[in-house]
Amino acid sequence: MTRNHSGYLFDSNIVIAILDNDHAAVKLVRQAQEEQRRIFFSTITECEVLSGVKHNQFLIAERLFSPRHMIHVDSAVSRKAASMQSEQRSKGRKIKTPDALIIATASTANLVLVSRDSDMNFVTNEYGMTLLKI
Repeated sequence: MTRNHSGYLFDSNIVIAILDNDHAAVKLVRQAQEEQRRIFFSTITECEVLSGVKHNQFLIAERLFSPRHMIHVDSAVSRKAASMQSEQRSKGRKIKTPDALIIATASTANLVLVSRDSDMNFVTNEYGMTLLKI
């Protein structure tokens, strides 16, 4: 199955890397801009980042989370996340609810999931998603 990805969904750890001026994360943002690929964030990522962001990075984080870059968790995403959690639990793998919601958001929106979380490696084989690890 060929998937036509129109952009990226950044996991919380990637946003934190951007805020910390991590070279690989900043390079991906520039590359996405050059290729005119949109960058999105889940409202779950917004919550996770803003709850722990350093004081001097708060305004930058707020700008990243502009409404045009946000994907809200709706019923379709919630149900997909619940299904994934249930399926993975039956295989002995526990997925935290925030991670399941972020994975389901990327899957539902047909976006490349960008994360440094090694616990998400299963999404490529089991759900046919594209996971970019930087």
